Amino acid sequence: MTYEHIKQLKIIITLLVIVGLGLMFLSVTFGTAIGDSWLETVGGMADTSNYERRVETHTNNFVIIGSILFGAGVLTALGTFYLSVRFVKLEDHEE
Repeated sequence: MTYEHIKQLKIIITLLVIVGLGLMFLSVTFGTAIGDSWLETVGGMADTSNYERRVETHTNNFVIIGSILFGAGVLTALGTFYLSVRFVKLEDHEE
């Protein structure tokens, strides 16, 4: 693993973590926006329980997707750290 690989992985890790946290923290906003959009498509009138269920479902979906992205970023960070430490030790050992 070269320095360029590590640099590229750091960029990917940063993006995954930021997008994951953003989706988790903004899930209520996104879920409500999609619920409001659905309400407009059905004519502006719907049963309250249907609206609440749709908003809650979309909110949960954004939380789950954000958690998966955040977790992938953290796991990639741990793997990159392990490989970079191992690579540096192997490089020092060869000299």
